[in-house]
Amino acid sequence: MKQEQDSEVAKDSGYNGILKYTGIFGGVQGLVSLITMVKVVIVSKLLGPIGVGLVDVYNRSIELVKKSTDLGISYSAVQSISEKRDDANSSSDSMLYAVKVVRSWSLWLAMAGTLLFFFLSPLLSRWSFDGDETYINMFRMLSLAVGCSSLMGGELAVLKGARMLGRVAWFQLLSAAVMLVVAVPCYYLWGYAGIVPSLLLTAIGLLATACWHSFKVFPYRVSLFSKRIIADGVYIIRQGFNYTLAGFLNSGAYYLVSIYVLNKADAGDVGCYSYGNLLISYLSMLVFAALDSDFFPRLSAVNKNKVRSNVLVNAQVEMLAVLISPMIICFAVCLPLVPRYVFDESFMPLVDMAQWAVVGLFFKALMLPPAYLSLSKGESSIFLLQEVLSYTVMAAAMIFGFHRMGMVGLGLGILVSNLFDCISVWCIAAIRYGFRYSRRVWGIGVTQLPMMVLMLVVVRLCSGWCYFLFGATLVLVSTLSSLHFLRRHTDFLRRFSKR
Repeated sequence: MKQEQDSEVAKDSGYNGILKYTGIFGGVQGLVSLITMVKVVIVSKLLGPIGVGLVDVYNRSIELVKKSTDLGISYSAVQSISEKRDDANSSSDSMLYAVKVVRSWSLWLAMAGTLLFFFLSPLLSRWSFDGDETYINMFRMLSLAVGCSSLMGGELAVLKGARMLGRVAWFQLLSAAVMLVVAVPCYYLWGYAGIVPSLLLTAIGLLATACWHSFKVFPYRVSLFSKRIIADGVYIIRQGFNYTLAGFLNSGAYYLVSIYVLNKADAGDVGCYSYGNLLISYLSMLVFAALDSDFFPRLSAVNKNKVRSNVLVNAQVEMLAVLISPMIICFAVCLPLVPRYVFDESFMPLVDMAQWAVVGLFFKALMLPPAYLSLSKGESSIFLLQEVLSYTVMAAAMIFGFHRMGMVGLGLGILVSNLFDCISVWCIAAIRYGFRYSRRVWGIGVTQLPMMVLMLVVVRLCSGWCYFLFGATLVLVSTLSSLHFLRRHTDFLRRFSKR
C-alpha cells in the first residue's frame, strides 16, 4: 500500500520525469564536461593562466555584445514555439510559420551584432586592456563570432521550443567535440596568436552543428523583407527586450569583474578566476542542464494554471537540491587535487575561490525554478527586475570581496550573491505568483545546509588524513540523505536494482 502511495506521489509531482530528463541531459553534460576538461587541461598547459585570462576577456566581450543585440530571442522564441506546439488548435503550418519568424529575426539581429562589434572594437580594446589599442584588429576579427553565436541561439530556441530534446542533447555533445578539435591545434601551433582564430573557428563550428540538427526537422526558410514576418516578430522581440537588458547585465557584470581583476592584479588571476568558474559550471550543468531544454518548455505549457505551475516548480526544486548537495560537498573536498594533478601548480589560487563559491550552487538550485515563472508567463519586466537585483549585487559583492580578500573574497562574493538571489526571487515569486516552497524543500535545506557549513570548516581548518576522513564522512552522509529521498519519492532505485 505504501509503495502504491509513493508511486502516486511520484507520478503526480513528476519526480520520475524530472529525474529522467535530468539524467539524460546530466549524462550528456557529463560527457561534454569530460571532453571539455580534456581541452581545458591541454589549453592550461599550452597557454598558462595568462593565456586563459586573455581567452576569458575575449569571450566576455563577445557575450556582452551578443546578449545586447539578440533581443532575448533565445528565451522568448522558446516560449512562443512551445505554446504553438502544445496548442490543440494549432496546425503544423502555424508551427512552421513561427519557426520562420524566429529565423528571419535571428538573421537580422546576427548581422546587427556583427556590425556593432566591429565598430566597437577600438573601445573594447581600450576598455579590456587599460587603454591599449593594439588589440583592435583582434576584436574586429571576432565580430563574425558574435553573429554566429546569435544565429546558433535562434536555432537552439527552435529545437527547445519544439521539444526536440534528443537533438539538443546531441548538439551539446558534438559542440564539446568541436571545441576540442578546433582549440587544441590552434593553441599548439600558434600559442597566444591562436586565441582569436580558435574562438572564431569554434563559433563557426558550433553554428554549423546547430544548423545540422535543426535543418533536418525544419528546413531553413526566411523572409527578411516580409512585412508580415516583421510585424509578427515584433511580439517576440517585445517579449525578449527585457531579456536583452538582463543578458546585457549578465555579461556586463562578469565582464566588469574580469576587467577589475585584470587591472588590479594580472591576467594570471583572471585565468584562475575563469577556470574556477568553469569547474563550478561543469558541476552545475550536470544537474541544471535540463532546465532550459525540458523544464522551461513544460512550465511554459502550463503557465496559466497557478496550481500546476507551483507544483511543477517545487518538484523541480526538490530534485535539484537533492541531486546537487552531495556533489557540492564532494567537489569542495576533492578540489585541491585538481590544480596539482590536472592543471598546473600556478592554478592553485582557484581552490580558495571555488571552495566558497560552490556552496552558492545549493541556493541556485532553490532559486532557478521559481525564477522561470516570470519567463514562462512572458512577464519580462519581472524577470528583468530579478536580473537587475542579481547582477548588481553579484558584481558589487565580487569586486568588494576581491578588493578586501583576494581570490577568497571572489568566492565569498559569489556565495553571498547566490544567497541574495534565492531570497529576492523567493519574495518576488511569492508576491507576484503566490508561490510557496513545499515542506520537502525546507526539510532538504535543514538536512543538507549544516553539512555544507561543516564542509567549509573542514576544508579551511583540517589537513592530512583528518581532512579526507571528515570530508569523506560528510559526502557519505549527504549522499545517503539524497538516496533516502529518491527511494521514497521515485522508483529510480527500484528500477536500478532490478537492472
